[in-house]
Amino acid sequence: MTAGRKSCRFLFVLNNQLFVSFLTGRIGERKYTLGINIALMRREATMKNLKTLTAALIALGLSGHATAGIVVDGNIDEWLSNKTTWAPANAGIHAAIDDQTGGLNTYLSPGYGGQAYDAEALYATIQGDRLFIALATGHNPLLATSGNNYGAGDFAIDFGKNGSYELGINFRNPNGVSTADKFGVNGGVYRVSEWYYGLWQAPGVQTSNKPVLNNPTSIKAGDKIADADFAYSTAKTGYGSHLGDTHYFYEMSVDIGMLTRNGWDGSAFNIHWTENCANDTILVDPDRYVPEPGSMALFGAAIFSLLGMRRRAKAG
Repeated sequence: MTAGRKSCRFLFVLNNQLFVSFLTGRIGERKYTLGINIALMRREATMKNLKTLTAALIALGLSGHATAGIVVDGNIDEWLSNKTTWAPANAGIHAAIDDQTGGLNTYLSPGYGGQAYDAEALYATIQGDRLFIALATGHNPLLATSGNNYGAGDFAIDFGKNGSYELGINFRNPNGVSTADKFGVNGGVYRVSEWYYGLWQAPGVQTSNKPVLNNPTSIKAGDKIADADFAYSTAKTGYGSHLGDTHYFYEMSVDIGMLTRNGWDGSAFNIHWTENCANDTILVDPDRYVPEPGSMALFGAAIFSLLGMRRRAKAG
């Protein structure tokens, strides 16, 4: 996995001007920044300068969680630097990529299903105070679990990376007929007490009573604790190494504070997805969370910087 890149803030004085700049992200080799010229600091600084600076920094602090590039709308183009290879747009996006193709008899892992059940790429990144997740799959979100067809599973989050999967982000199939498909609220975040599992005891070995327990499929029971921003797409082509294949995308984001209130200690963790059959599974492990410096710390630094300039002006 690649090392995470966190957004950061810089405060500096240059050419008698005080700037606060937020480096909010990086896509490819292009840096995205928000710079504000707070005030022109002349040698004869006044209290009016100080009041202007205070108001500007407060306003800037209120907008400090803006993120660059990611909109939760079911379009994952902003996640990608290469649509053919599924390569992520920047080093701050952690990715698991396993694109395959073929008919229903094509082996995936741990089961079969070819393109119709292919879990192709799973992404995760932390921007500001949000965890963002995106999935590319050949599996149609509207396929219901019935007979030999299996619907989409939910997104399972494992804080301890020990297979416990404490939280789940729910996908409720609008065409669902099974209990797994119809559970809960679409986009709901649940503290999970019980998961459903798939058809496989080992790679290529089906089972009716001994499924692989580190491949949870859908939430069976749990308590709703929050709502995610959640979206999924219709059928798309022009992606992956087989450009004629059909793909579907999911996007979502959740509040970091909600995760910490429900057991996350900020260390590395796992995100897992599969269908209700678990024909193909995919897992990504985002980096640990490093909080941004607080806006009030910036405010204090700016005040001290301004006062220092005033002292130097008087001494001169």
